[in-house]
Amino acid sequence: MSTPSATPPKNQLAEQYVQKHRIPELFENMTAALIHTQPENAKKFMIKYLETLKDYRTQKGDYPAMFTDANIAAVFSMLDATNKGYISMEQYRSALKTLGVKKYNARPDGCEKDQISLQTFITEAEETQLSTIMSSQPFSKAYAEE
Repeated sequence: MSTPSATPPKNQLAEQYVQKHRIPELFENMTAALIHTQPENAKKFMIKYLETLKDYRTQKGDYPAMFTDANIAAVFSMLDATNKGYISMEQYRSALKTLGVKKYNARPDGCEKDQISLQTFITEAEETQLSTIMSSQPFSKAYAEE
């Protein structure tokens, strides 16, 4: 008869490691940057992405941002393909999740009519994780194709 181990199972340790080092967020953000930028050489882009994160973190202590207001507006315009001037709540939730936002306003302006305007979408995106992780200049400048 074996005695219960005081050490957590390997899969639990792996999950703790992944969460501690924010690996899912890293890959979600890198994937979003790839989709947004669509570089010719994806591998080179990913290497530069990781190098930029490393350099920025060394200098500033946190990660640079990926998306500007123009990028956020571009996401909105893709969802508002018929140019109605608004997107649905489902599109709003889905877009923010795709951009890597975990916590967002569940009742933004326009939600009662199921019509989220561009300005509301930008405002909500900026007030969430996007403003601290994805909206500053160093990142977008770092990814100009060479």
